[in-house]
Amino acid sequence: SSGINAEYGGRWDELGITFSTIPLHRKQDVYTFLYNDFYKHEPFIKAMGSQPAPHWIVENAYCMWNFKPEYSIMAVDKDGEIVGVRIAKVVDRRSWYGWLFDGFMPYLVSKVSWMYGEAMDRFVKLNRLCESKVDYDPWPLFDRLNCDRILVSAALSTSKRFLRSGIGTKLVLRSEELAKEKGCKATMLVTTGMYSERLFKKLGYTAEQEVYYSDLKDDNGNVYLNETDVLKKFTKFVKVFNE
Repeated sequence: SSGINAEYGGRWDELGITFSTIPLHRKQDVYTFLYNDFYKHEPFIKAMGSQPAPHWIVENAYCMWNFKPEYSIMAVDKDGEIVGVRIAKVVDRRSWYGWLFDGFMPYLVSKVSWMYGEAMDRFVKLNRLCESKVDYDPWPLFDRLNCDRILVSAALSTSKRFLRSGIGTKLVLRSEELAKEKGCKATMLVTTGMYSERLFKKLGYTAEQEVYYSDLKDDNGNVYLNETDVLKKFTKFVKVFNE
């Protein structure tokens, strides 16, 4: 696949790395991997300056909302250890339940997030603020793109052992193949840092809207997020699949 560098390209079998949808019995393993290899290094959380502690209620809400194993892809090594994941779901315009759920769940989570600690409350509210600034909502895209199903990606993460190995690229490409098999005509996601932004631009995604962290301020003019050279903005990307 394009984007996989020369060191690892085409040698997944030799390395014992396999890619598949995520079995339900590995759901908790995925949560553990995301906490250790994604949330601790995720640019948006770094910009916050504090990391929310894991909580089973939040994990289950996240699972119900964003994580559909049949549309999510994982990479595992020869010992069965997870070395990369792409978490995603398919949104179907014909599902009134999905429309209702997608509208209600963010509101509900933002109202109860204070119960799970200051860092979690801050993360939920700032994330929702950023999503509102870039109109992160798949439902208006259906008419614009003349389609019924859209893949929405919630997370892409690779183990530190395999950074810049091409696993992230392979996960994205494999999830796109799966989405097209399931009848999706497009995909949507947000990036929170420079490296993921570069990856998705290289893979043909179009940046549609963005908000700079330095523009997010409280009533006293204090910024909510700490901007750095690689942590600058929250960007919505869309890609329409070729027929």
